[in-house]
Amino acid sequence: MANNNGSSEKFLGLLAQFDDPDTLVEACDKARTEGYVNMDAFSPFPVHGIDPAIGIKRTFLPFIVLFVGLNALFGALFLQWYTNSADWSPMFPGYAFRISGKPLFSLPANIPVTFEIIVLSSAFATFFGMWILNKLPMLANPLHRISRFSRATNDRFFLMIEEKDDKFDRAATEAQLNEWGATAIEEVNEDQTDQEIPKIIKQVVLLAALLLLVPPIMIFRSAGMTHRQPRLHVVPDMDWQDKSKTQTMGPMVNGEDYLFANARSMQSNIPGTYARGDLELDTELHGGYVKEHGDHGHASLTDGTTLTSNVDDGHGEDPAAATEEAEPHWITGFPKEIKVDEATLKRGKQRFEIYCSACHGYSGNGDGLVNQRAISLNASGNAAWTAAKSLHDAEVKKNATGRIYDTITNGRGTMGPYRSQIPVEDRWAIVMYVKALQETGIQPEELVVDEAAAAKSDKK
Repeated sequence: MANNNGSSEKFLGLLAQFDDPDTLVEACDKARTEGYVNMDAFSPFPVHGIDPAIGIKRTFLPFIVLFVGLNALFGALFLQWYTNSADWSPMFPGYAFRISGKPLFSLPANIPVTFEIIVLSSAFATFFGMWILNKLPMLANPLHRISRFSRATNDRFFLMIEEKDDKFDRAATEAQLNEWGATAIEEVNEDQTDQEIPKIIKQVVLLAALLLLVPPIMIFRSAGMTHRQPRLHVVPDMDWQDKSKTQTMGPMVNGEDYLFANARSMQSNIPGTYARGDLELDTELHGGYVKEHGDHGHASLTDGTTLTSNVDDGHGEDPAAATEEAEPHWITGFPKEIKVDEATLKRGKQRFEIYCSACHGYSGNGDGLVNQRAISLNASGNAAWTAAKSLHDAEVKKNATGRIYDTITNGRGTMGPYRSQIPVEDRWAIVMYVKALQETGIQPEELVVDEAAAAKSDKK
């Protein structure tokens, strides 16, 4: 039909008004009993029992979310497996990421990412699925043209039966609505022009689409060009700040002169200066030696210098290549700050098994797993390794406690320093445990003589 303005309208159905929720629920129930399917109810607040009365079925949305979630589960696992273990594809190869002999794909390690993708995908499926099932967005709602419908958010209740319902008959349906308690009934018509997108909206969307093409075009254009200026830094974090990075030119003062004469950003420590907390004057505790009058310092925790000598300490040092530098006056006991008791000995045993047993073995015989593996690789020509000697070797047992402490602190020969990993007190605890091991008299495996074999040899 056409109205006075010449615009075409389409008849959609009848809208009935009710004064209370009970009458609305009763009318909905009767309409469903009569066989009406295409209908909807409107209320200013939730009305208990109206869903079954109007025949609303369970939403299909949970199954959509389940379907998307399962696809996200298998898709996320496949993507992680493919990118981290599959490198056989010629077009889009992954990268077989091998770390410390770990498997290329492990289900527990990939669960966190999989979980996040499932949550994200399910959230999108819920949001957009609700929009689609509710036929949103609607550019216009014909009910808003009816003035009395504005009270649907205040104090009135409405039931609309659509014209497309098979049971709908204009006269019969209107009579039934009056019979069910409707206080007012109005036609619902849709103006066809309401569903047309305004031209201004089309123009704005087109302009926005064109503007969205600008960034990728600029990125593509800039990718193959060289620039004298830095590229755009979207998230600078702390990359640009007033500081000097290592291996760079130093800062300039007033844009003319460098802050340092050598124009470098890295400068050597000024002789005789120490960082706060690193001034360790107690050489017995921090160095393991006694500083006598005239000494200018020996190897200690502070300077990190490694002393050399012609004493064999079991760490791969070649006595023939040792320098003639005089040994400091190593202490033979323990500093007064270190308690020589069972608790310290247990602490030393624990620290020894963590840091030392890998090479020296748990008994100090030089049979640690790392040492055994390295020796086997050395024998096959796949490694260059100096075997760790037994701590029970006669020459090694001669070392003073201070020298053992210095070896742990600064390293010696092929053994690296542990001053940054092990605190001072724990180093002395390890020294105490090493001395306890040496006192047990355990000998290296190669020096243990099988009594049966010895007896057999004597008979010969």
